Amino acid sequence: METTNKYLRVAYTLVSHRNGECEEVEKTTREQPFAFLTGVGYTLDAFEENLKDLKKGDSFDFTIPSADAYGDYDPDHVQDFDREVFTIDGKFDSAHIYAGNVVEMMRADGSPILGTVKEVTPLKVTMDFNHPLAGCDLQFIGSVVEARPAKESELKKFYDSLKASCSGCSGCNGGGCGGDGGCEGGCCH
Repeated sequence: METTNKYLRVAYTLVSHRNGECEEVEKTTREQPFAFLTGVGYTLDAFEENLKDLKKGDSFDFTIPSADAYGDYDPDHVQDFDREVFTIDGKFDSAHIYAGNVVEMMRADGSPILGTVKEVTPLKVTMDFNHPLAGCDLQFIGSVVEARPAKESELKKFYDSLKASCSGCSGCNGGGCGGDGGCEGGCCH
């Protein structure tokens, strides 16, 4: 059966650009490239769009504006909580709640959300629920290690793993959530 999905492996350096400052965020190598299937909602749409027509050995250097990546930084996604929220058996959870650590919390509807601890004071904990790269333009510089049509067995394995990760979850759509930031493994919350 003919498929439009591709299996890509790419080696790249990811550089974030925010307020005139650049920072290397991530680097994959030819020996340990990033592998993914196109057309399944696993990566940013703009990332996939820039790579989908490239062939093995092709180089790339493109920038995804923040609006097409993780959106603008929203100060309303930074919230203060009373320290008591982070107590276990009457003790503050200092093993997990410290500045810079990413922790999973629950929304009012019971669905999970990741947040970064910004500050811990004697009375409050400040959490940032923006994606760490919100407000950043993302520059990808690298090359294609492998590019070929995806095999049916690879697509089946991907969708089977998605179903497994969404067991007991409502709203599983089998492929991304449109970048609303409420998606984990293709299961929208």
